[in-house]
Amino acid sequence: MGTKELILEKALKLFSEKGIKETTVRDIAKAVGITEGAIYRHFESKDQIVYDLFGRYSEELYEKLEKAMEKQTDREAKFKEAVKIFLEFAFRNPDAFRFMNIFHYLRGKEVRKFRKIPFQLLRDLILELHKEGVLRTEPEYALATLTGTLERVFLYKSMGILKGSRKEIKERTAELLWKALAECGS
Repeated sequence: MGTKELILEKALKLFSEKGIKETTVRDIAKAVGITEGAIYRHFESKDQIVYDLFGRYSEELYEKLEKAMEKQTDREAKFKEAVKIFLEFAFRNPDAFRFMNIFHYLRGKEVRKFRKIPFQLLRDLILELHKEGVLRTEPEYALATLTGTLERVFLYKSMGILKGSRKEIKERTAELLWKALAECGS
């Protein structure tokens, strides 16, 4: 692994554990085992590291969601697959998922600078399902319910509150969200 990749790896860990504001370039350099000046040979600023990381993981999740959703023709299957892919990404990349959430909370308006944002795909899916009459609740509330639930399921699994395998949790969450939004929502 090259120095630039090592910087990104260590920064991701620090950002996800300490927060973006609380992590300094000095912290990152120390974790990598290099000087602060060496960081600036690879990145202009801490913000560039933050943007590179967010762009990388946002695009990765976007592409996984897009690919999985394109394979599904059935509305319910498409929705459930999106839920499962989202959670699988979170479970496999907990530091990246925590970091992405921190970025959203702290720099929500800056998210628009990125081309491939998973939120866009989820929003488009919700709007499509609402337009077709599958979701009877307002799209904004459906989207808030969907994304909020996915974040909490990840958190509760991480804390040990939700028991069961990742597969069971993904399946159960997809089923519950579908029922809540498509079958019960009005």
